Amino acid sequence: MGLGGALYSGVSGIRAHQNMLDIIGNNLANINTYGYKSSRLLFSDLLSQTIAIGTNGNPMQVGKGVKFASITSNFSQGTLESTNNVFDLAIQGEGFFVVNGGSKDFFTRVGAFSTDEDNYLVDSNTGYKVLDTNGKEISIPYDSTVSGKATSKAYITGNLDASALSSTAEVLIMSSALTESSTAATTATELNDLDSNTTDYIAGDTILITGTKSDGTAVSATYTYAASDTVQELIDAINTAFSGDATASLDSSGKIVLKADTAGSDELSLTLADGGSNTGATTWTDHTFGGSTYTTSVDIFDSQGTRHAITLRFTKQMDNEWDLTASMDSVDGTFASSDNTITGITFNDDGTFSTSGDTTLQFNFNGISSTQSVIFDLGTSGENDGLTQNGGESSAAVTKQDGYEYGTFDSVSINSDGTIKSLYTNGKTQTIATLKLALFNNLNGLNKIGDNLYEQTSISGEPIYVNANSGRAGSISSGYLEGSNVDMATELTSLITAQRGFQLNTKVITTADEILAEVVNLKR
Repeated sequence: MGLGGALYSGVSGIRAHQNMLDIIGNNLANINTYGYKSSRLLFSDLLSQTIAIGTNGNPMQVGKGVKFASITSNFSQGTLESTNNVFDLAIQGEGFFVVNGGSKDFFTRVGAFSTDEDNYLVDSNTGYKVLDTNGKEISIPYDSTVSGKATSKAYITGNLDASALSSTAEVLIMSSALTESSTAATTATELNDLDSNTTDYIAGDTILITGTKSDGTAVSATYTYAASDTVQELIDAINTAFSGDATASLDSSGKIVLKADTAGSDELSLTLADGGSNTGATTWTDHTFGGSTYTTSVDIFDSQGTRHAITLRFTKQMDNEWDLTASMDSVDGTFASSDNTITGITFNDDGTFSTSGDTTLQFNFNGISSTQSVIFDLGTSGENDGLTQNGGESSAAVTKQDGYEYGTFDSVSINSDGTIKSLYTNGKTQTIATLKLALFNNLNGLNKIGDNLYEQTSISGEPIYVNANSGRAGSISSGYLEGSNVDMATELTSLITAQRGFQLNTKVITTADEILAEVVNLKR
């Protein structure tokens, strides 16, 4: 066989380890290259020459050296690195972004995108345009606007405090009902028959009526009892005392209710007490008056998207019943036919919403010729999905509505499913496009062409186009780039191995050379 075989085996080893050094060097060179996938070299032995057959029948072979069998890429996930740039995108999965180079599509793991002079989304390295799921180029609408939309429906949710009670209010409700034999009193019930009457009144006894009118004017009046007077006579006396400002009545539960004739003031107050020289007496301290009012506000938008501040005032009318009165500044407009109140908002004993009157309010906004109807949704009867009345702090408010003002482009957001949305100054969003992702059955069949790009080959197979968040495609993270997956410790270890392999093969060559020299020197 001769010594030439050893020489050529050594040469093949040098060449193989030189290629190994090249690959390791390239991996280390790209340790900070976004989206880079490390490569590795696999060796295989060359043809072995059979020089004889052993006595046991086994072939006796001598190898002819080494060659590199394959170079493969490691497509494992790289670490995501934050960039805080919305157009920097990283894929957590096996997908590739798709960019168009004019005549063909290319594929990349590096979503370092930006917009060009025509507002198209492009790959920052090459300027190739990024494609959406329809195979179209993606344009970012920096100069776009959104027209305003008139409010047609507003949703009120939250609580009205069932236990809140103020001594001054727009509507005053007696704290406990007047009863006769534990049954709700009527206007025909005699005062001396009330359960809370401890000593019968006689003619000439007095009941003092004190308080304030809704404009803050003090009220001080005296009701003089006559034989067999009823609750109605007491109510008449209260109405006389508050004449022109508030009206008293008896509700079905036996409670006296005093309501201001003009809505909007919380100054109304009322106290009943027996005269100091009376024979008769009633425990009026068990029948104090109080009321509850809660105010919130909402912005309603007209057909031109102009914002109008509307005040919503909830006033308790009786147990488990409220009215809602809307108001606005005259510079904004008026209410059609002065219809600005939703009446009869009632609640069940468990605090859930029950029923209400018509919940549509009609607005005549200044500068708008047509009347605008707005439905106020108070919730579902018997449910807690809207307005409720429970003990606890009042929190009722319009939490959602379908109107909005005119808006201009503000920013872009990109969801994990690849949906690109434009955000506007009025809070509205519009979908621009959805990024296309590609999958391949044989990733190592892809051809690297530089600039972090791959192209398909017959070996890689045709691309399988999918959306993000589907199967093995993975999700998209905005504001991140995928780092190189090169393992520095592994590469340095391989570098030592390659160096030693190179050195050992040079030793084979030098040793074979020295032996050949000795053979030549046999003849002197």
